[in-house]
Amino acid sequence: MSNETREGLFPTWVLWVIGPVTVLAAALIIVAVVLGIQAGQRQVEIQRRQQVGIALQRAIDYRAEGRLQEALAEYQRVLVLDPGNTTAQEGINNLVNQAASGPPAVVDGTPAPAEPPDQAPTPPAAAAGPTATGSPQQEQLFADALAAYQTGDWQTAADTLVRLQQSAPTFQASQVGEMLYNCYVNLAATMDKAGNVEEALAYVDKALALEPNSSALRAARTVIAKYVDALALEGKDWAKMIALLEEIYVQDPSYRDVETRLQQALLAYGDQLALGKEWCDAEAQYTAAIAISVTPGSIARRDEFQAKCQAIAQLTGVGTPTPRAFELTPVPDRAGAPGSDLAALGTAGTPAADATPEAAAGSPAESTAEASVEVTVEATDAATAAPVAVGAPAGRILLSALDPVNGRNLVLLQTIGQQGFPAILAEEGLQPAFRPDGQRLVYRNLRGDSRGLTALDPATGLTLRFTTFSEDSYPTWNAEGNLVAFASNREGDRRWRIYVVWADVNNEATAMTFGEAPAGNPAADQLAYRGCDDSGNNCGIWSMSWSGGNRRALTTVPADSQPNWSPTGRFLAFMSDGRDGNPEVYKVDLTTGQTTRLTDNPAIDGQPAVSPDGSWVAFLSNRSGGWAVWAVPSSGGEAQMLFVLEGGVGNWQEQEIQWLN
Repeated sequence: MSNETREGLFPTWVLWVIGPVTVLAAALIIVAVVLGIQAGQRQVEIQRRQQVGIALQRAIDYRAEGRLQEALAEYQRVLVLDPGNTTAQEGINNLVNQAASGPPAVVDGTPAPAEPPDQAPTPPAAAAGPTATGSPQQEQLFADALAAYQTGDWQTAADTLVRLQQSAPTFQASQVGEMLYNCYVNLAATMDKAGNVEEALAYVDKALALEPNSSALRAARTVIAKYVDALALEGKDWAKMIALLEEIYVQDPSYRDVETRLQQALLAYGDQLALGKEWCDAEAQYTAAIAISVTPGSIARRDEFQAKCQAIAQLTGVGTPTPRAFELTPVPDRAGAPGSDLAALGTAGTPAADATPEAAAGSPAESTAEASVEVTVEATDAATAAPVAVGAPAGRILLSALDPVNGRNLVLLQTIGQQGFPAILAEEGLQPAFRPDGQRLVYRNLRGDSRGLTALDPATGLTLRFTTFSEDSYPTWNAEGNLVAFASNREGDRRWRIYVVWADVNNEATAMTFGEAPAGNPAADQLAYRGCDDSGNNCGIWSMSWSGGNRRALTTVPADSQPNWSPTGRFLAFMSDGRDGNPEVYKVDLTTGQTTRLTDNPAIDGQPAVSPDGSWVAFLSNRSGGWAVWAVPSSGGEAQMLFVLEGGVGNWQEQEIQWLN
């Protein structure tokens, strides 16, 4: 076709437009393909990391149980997924040496038994493989560090160990890491005792970088960080400073000078409120300060504010003090609670004169310091706590309830049998659930800018956003702690479905089946939920594997809902208003299929949670006139109240509770 013909069909300006548009369309297609490939690769990488972590944990568990063949298989699986994984390589080397010459001195960070006291200390056992020996300079650095470590010269030992790590990262890596961890813990304790809390916090962070799974150390860090933050707020924001000090005071009133500082802050805040003629609120602060102890003039000032508050009330009908969200009551017999006394962590880690270096070094997974403080605390509690009847409810209850002051939903953790207000873990949250290891919780976030499912590490404050749909509800963990199931009607048809998502950010959830209220079995690959068969009939509580297979009906009443597993998976507790005409709590034995009614009251009983030992079932109830958490024996019997929820629960059917150790 000639140029004249083409120009006759398409004007020149059209040709100029078509060309760039075509190029742009092709570019967009290429970009979309590339982004799709990258997203797929990212998802594969996340799943690979999850599988590596699971296999490593299984290998450690198998070794602890003496199942060496299974441990070897898990290590080999890790190397298939991650050929350069040094942890798996060292694990295999240790297993080989153990098979050849008996138990090694160190297995997964667990020290060998100490030698008899009449034997001289010996250096930590060398790691198996080519990293067991080093140059003369490295050997000398290690000897110098060990000498300082055994005498309690933590700073010199830490500095020398860091130099050794920098010059030879693989030389005696396990022993160096263990010793350095204990050095940092003891340095933190020294700084804390000397009043240098910021320096103590820095050393705690260094220790946590080496052993992030140390629960006692993370708890200590939380207390120290709150204390440091509170000091920074002095004179700037009394209300926030008081809130932080109250949290520490309730956990451990003997921590440092928290009692004195809290009282001073309450009085100062009261004086500030009085300057603004907020007499009633000023009275409330002084009343709280006097509850701690009476100081000169405090009662007279309180009475002055009270008289002015009452005068305003008589004139205007308004003027009662703003109620506190919870009573300021220290937890009884909890001075020196786990993590609140950093000195206990540090002191316990000091090596005895006749201890072997292996015993002194401890273990990153469970350090000598951490183990000692936990044993001490348990003995102290047993000796000082009020007698508890055998089989009485014990542990902690995780739930959400309303703040009695502002009506917001709070995620709370309440210890059974202890007075005082519960710990506030998160605000504007519902349906919290702790991961099986107790280190991370996931909850339904109600904040407008964060709706969906949010994960929180209470010890560090780390938050992760798992999903972004406001309809996503009732999250639950699998036994391994790497998957989260939840219910949502996010789709256009507004039907409730059960979804599963990897416990990581930026992941797509997979719809498994239609249903509501999922609950993960803590002992098996099993998920219970309220659902029906494929035709929409035979509704009740069903179970399936986390991959969606092996579906079967557990109950046959459509109103049965909110299943909650016993720790061993032997039975399920659930609630129903379709069996006896009223919301009650039941259990179904999964071996026999027998259903037992556990509560019988004309009020509302619902949202059950089985205790960690399986002997009790907690539930929400308004049978006392207001909302409270109650418990009934799982074998049947009389229910007893555990604690009252002062602010209520709002829509009780949207709540969920969890019973923890």
